[in-house]
Amino acid sequence: MSTPRTAPALDAPTRGIQAAFVRVLPDTLTARGLPATAVWDALGLAVDEAPEHMRVPVAALCRAIEVACRLTGDPLVLIQAAQAVRPLHLGSLGYALMSSSFGEDGLLMYERFQTLLCDELLARHRVAKGLIEVRHETVGIPLPRDARFWWLLLGARLAFARWVSGRDLVPVRIDIPAPRPPQADAFDRFIGCAARYDTPDCRELMPADWLAWLNPNADPAMHALMHARTAQQMAARPQGDALLMRIRLIMAERMGQGLDVSLDALTQALHADSGEAQPISARQLQKRLADQGLSFKDLVEEVRRERALRLLRDSTQAIGDIAAACGYTEVSPFHRAVRRWTGLTPAQVRQQAMSTPAAPTQP
Repeated sequence: MSTPRTAPALDAPTRGIQAAFVRVLPDTLTARGLPATAVWDALGLAVDEAPEHMRVPVAALCRAIEVACRLTGDPLVLIQAAQAVRPLHLGSLGYALMSSSFGEDGLLMYERFQTLLCDELLARHRVAKGLIEVRHETVGIPLPRDARFWWLLLGARLAFARWVSGRDLVPVRIDIPAPRPPQADAFDRFIGCAARYDTPDCRELMPADWLAWLNPNADPAMHALMHARTAQQMAARPQGDALLMRIRLIMAERMGQGLDVSLDALTQALHADSGEAQPISARQLQKRLADQGLSFKDLVEEVRRERALRLLRDSTQAIGDIAAACGYTEVSPFHRAVRRWTGLTPAQVRQQAMSTPAAPTQP
């Protein structure tokens, strides 16, 4: 029998997803009349307690998902949980999103403040050819390879957007970087299109006209209040960590698009991303990184390494394409870099990943 937790441990996680969001999973079991203590335990939370300051690592949420599916015998519990997400699960940001005027306002606000909800997995969007493309990148953790995790995350994003907009929004395409699980047709019916599985990364493609829809719940007074409160919460977080995550995400995105990742290019991209009146200079950026014990060169190397090894292990992309997606103009320097990082060739890294069985998930 599990022992109830009465207080967070001194070594409670400082990275991950806000507890208020993940509690939707055990709450869904409770709503079904099922005991949820084992799910709370897997999340590392006391039963029926999800304080705002608590974080649940993505790995812990994946374990809790496994427990919930085992207890219910029904992986579709993740879709039910996703549909239950409301502003209270997202804190002040949820209420700010709910009361924003246009779809684009909500999307931009979410990306600006998303680390309040999760700082191990970040989303960025771009608009091209009539489509919104949202890419989800991990920060310092492996890409989750359990489709049920993505069902909960992407399902919650879509369900919340439908609830706020009052529209039956249907994406154009969803890419899930995990094997197709049983009952995947039910998720397709929920989102309204066929999800693709075993993709190199996680992406959502949606019609660009979603940006222009008017929010029937728009409330300028509430929005101003909740936006200010959300901004205060963001300002209270360690700014070095937030800046570093933004840099890593922008850098990985620019690598994937074949764009310049020089110091000057990154400072310009940071300014465009934040929209702040006072842009950070290259010198200021170097100093901020130095305060974190990093040099810009080391950070580029680290982001390239993480991206390269993830793509080699988790995708079937050609090695030359992976080299290009990591900012290498030729394959030979990429080969040398991978050998320097791992002692193996790119092909050997991929073969090793294919021959190593996945560790079983334990509750």
